Amino acid sequence: MKKGKGQVEVKSALPADGGSGGTILEQVWAIQTVLRQAGGVSVDYQGMSSGHPLPKWCVKIVERLAKTILKPILKLKPNGTMNWRNYGKMMGLFERYKTFIAHDMERMWQTEGLDKMTDQEWEELRPLFGMDKLCAQLSAILGRSVAEDDGSLDKAVDELFELQFKHLEKLKSEAFWHVAQQDARTSALFFKGMAEGYTCMMDEEGRFVGDRGRSRIYFDFLVYRIEIEKYRKTMPSESRHDLQKWVIKKNIIRIPNDPEWFDHFCDEMSLCVKGVGRKPRSQIL
Repeated sequence: MKKGKGQVEVKSALPADGGSGGTILEQVWAIQTVLRQAGGVSVDYQGMSSGHPLPKWCVKIVERLAKTILKPILKLKPNGTMNWRNYGKMMGLFERYKTFIAHDMERMWQTEGLDKMTDQEWEELRPLFGMDKLCAQLSAILGRSVAEDDGSLDKAVDELFELQFKHLEKLKSEAFWHVAQQDARTSALFFKGMAEGYTCMMDEEGRFVGDRGRSRIYFDFLVYRIEIEKYRKTMPSESRHDLQKWVIKKNIIRIPNDPEWFDHFCDEMSLCVKGVGRKPRSQIL
């Protein structure tokens, strides 16, 4: 599906049959499960299950993301001692999340050119999304039937965000009540933390704080993991450098055209191809 300037070629990321990795929704669940496990957070999706475990190299990427872009959040995990500054940071993170949903998502949607896709193009992609699973999950959360064909799905999604925002507002109100019982020094710590929390993970443009481009490459490899896995399985005699050339030629992921960089990247992620691309040590010596 070729797109014009400022748009994206969506189909290159998605096999026509959904691939061996399941639907898009199942892939997101699989990534979230590993991400939560890497961060020591409980996994509870109210009966959701992808049924499609991630390859080892994808798990490595998710674990690395948990130690980098999610580090500011994981550092706020309670340890049994009251920390008013961290308490404020949590509230700041909640506020930044609401801003992301209410404002950043639409802007990023437009930046990627997804707002220019036609109804026919969306229909071609619809079977890959796994809407039936989304409807089942929303039905379980909201306690009523949600179906895509009766127009209730959009309303259910809006209602879910509304409930989530109300819950976050309740948490903020409770936090402010507790802060009001403290002295000025303690209150100052809370509000200082709240300002820090608002920008500790995501900046004003919706970019991850401290990201130098590596995280985007990680995410791209996760998005295109089905195609990469297909390449690894159908081209078993190819080397890492062949895989690198293929990725660059397909123009699906922006990576440096540097074999040593790609070798290092593959080593970090345990991304194996039959031929690693390097000369054997005996040949070097």
